[in-house]
Amino acid sequence: MAEIILNLNDIPDGGAKIVEADPRQKIAVFRVGDRCAAILNRCPHAGGSLGEGPFDGTTVKCPLHAFRVDVWKGVGNAGKPVKKYAVQVEGDKVSITVPE
Repeated sequence: MAEIILNLNDIPDGGAKIVEADPRQKIAVFRVGDRCAAILNRCPHAGGSLGEGPFDGTTVKCPLHAFRVDVWKGVGNAGKPVKKYAVQVEGDKVSITVPE
């Protein structure tokens, strides 16, 4: 397993930061206060960048076709799953576990 380490302050509070796990896998990391969630940055509906969509603290909306994803549960419209990554926040460090 690989691990991505970020500084909590590098992720906008109430927003997202997109990080690259490898050239084929980008991850959208969302933050609300000291809580973070990480999901695959690719919308399962139309392939849009979820990290670039509007985020209300729970749900992100795909900028292409308004598909909605609950970032904390990793579930989209009609229960469609979205790949979710394990996140641990310790102080000002955010650790994302990326399975190989």
